[in-house]
Amino acid sequence: MTVLPETPTADGAERTTWMRRYTLDPALADEFIEFLTTEVFPARESLGFTIESMWLDADKSQLTWFVSRTGGSEEFAAAEKEWEESELRAGIFAGRPKYVTAKDLREVTRLR
Repeated sequence: MTVLPETPTADGAERTTWMRRYTLDPALADEFIEFLTTEVFPARESLGFTIESMWLDADKSQLTWFVSRTGGSEEFAAAEKEWEESELRAGIFAGRPKYVTAKDLREVTRLR
């Protein structure tokens, strides 16, 4: 199988992608997806991240999404750390229920 490049950029720059798989409380899945799409994703995109896709399993217990950013692994990790520690993120998540009960986060490479 041919290994394909990550999401292309107009200038051909390197791009790093991470998979984020969450185990959810199914009763809160719809609310969490709305929260992600209206509050979290726009905030992350304003910081240079691109939300590539989002997938929900049939019983609404697993949500998987892919986020990318121009640059290598180290640049992605630095930007992710900055987001995780930001006041913007803290404000967005303040007072929210515990939607996610477990996380699987890892860098991935697009093969097809």
